[in-house]
Amino acid sequence: MDKVEFQNIIRKAGSRETSADPENWSAENPLWGHCAVVSLLAQDYFGGLILRTSLEGTAFAESSSHYKNEKCDFTDGQFLGNTPSNLDYQPKTREYLLSNDNTFLRYTLLKSNFELLLSN
Repeated sequence: MDKVEFQNIIRKAGSRETSADPENWSAENPLWGHCAVVSLLAQDYFGGLILRTSLEGTAFAESSSHYKNEKCDFTDGQFLGNTPSNLDYQPKTREYLLSNDNTFLRYTLLKSNFELLLSN
């Protein structure tokens, strides 16, 4: 699978139930609140480190932080063309992300959705 195919499928796999911010999730912005779980899934397929940054001082400060895979930021589209720049990313382990019960559940559901779409 290449990154374009991954991006296309992940946009369809994301849902209100897999978002960290279900109240602000919409079909028009299907990756809103998905950065941590998409970064985990991207690591499953492409390897690479998971990186985290604070969004403090940006227009998206209410989201607190942003995660991405070092190979590609598959969820930067959630910022609707206003991706914050000059952010200081630090590596985080897979275990760190999955130690959060909510993240674990959202990741499991997203992975299931993704694999179902991939098999069709």
